[in-house]
Amino acid sequence: MNNQYTGFTEYYDLWVTSGYYDYLDIAKEVYSVLGNGCQIIELGVGTGLLAQEYINIDPTCEFTGVDFTASLLQIAEKRLANRVKLIEADAVTMDLDTKFDVAISNGGVWGILDLGDRYKWEFGGHVSGVEANTQGLRNLARHLREGGLLLLHLQKPHQNYEQSLGEGIIYSQSIEEVENTADYHTLLKSYLFKKEGEIVVQEQIKITCFKPEISRKLLSEAGFDFQGTSNGDRFAIYKKR
Repeated sequence: MNNQYTGFTEYYDLWVTSGYYDYLDIAKEVYSVLGNGCQIIELGVGTGLLAQEYINIDPTCEFTGVDFTASLLQIAEKRLANRVKLIEADAVTMDLDTKFDVAISNGGVWGILDLGDRYKWEFGGHVSGVEANTQGLRNLARHLREGGLLLLHLQKPHQNYEQSLGEGIIYSQSIEEVENTADYHTLLKSYLFKKEGEIVVQEQIKITCFKPEISRKLLSEAGFDFQGTSNGDRFAIYKKR
């Protein structure tokens, strides 16, 4: 998996704290599924915003955050003050010698593109290709206890978007489909930050979205069965066999 966030870490945290996600509501929704005292791993913990809200709701949980962008983890470390175990690792190849009750990916390594009907959902994220995703999902399953849960963020179709972040900073994103195969299609998501009209940071991220039949096959063959969605429909819930 290629590291695609290093180039704009400073502005990433400003963007995601600007209301793009409501992390408190997301944490409450996750807690409504899990309850107290779970051993949790977040895949793509970023700067620790979901982890921060979740451990405030349930201080009895054991929360581990994995990310492979060191600069994001540095911000998370300051935010979380040692209340969460943070690990720099690639989710596809990580070897943590630990088994967890639940794995969460909220706009992180993986997610589900919600196209309405559940049978049209597309699994995908920042990992490219069938082989790497197969490896990553099986590796994740290896880190979960039998009956452990996988919560994947349900993402509406990506759209062009622009937002003021204050202090003269404008964030914008644009989406372009750059590849379409029998198994998947690839989106190029371009991020742009302007300050007082001048570009200060720009970055591009590739997102792979697998066709519905391939999505179901990838998750099933890795040992995950669909259980339903969370109460607010923010997450698709899978259980490890």
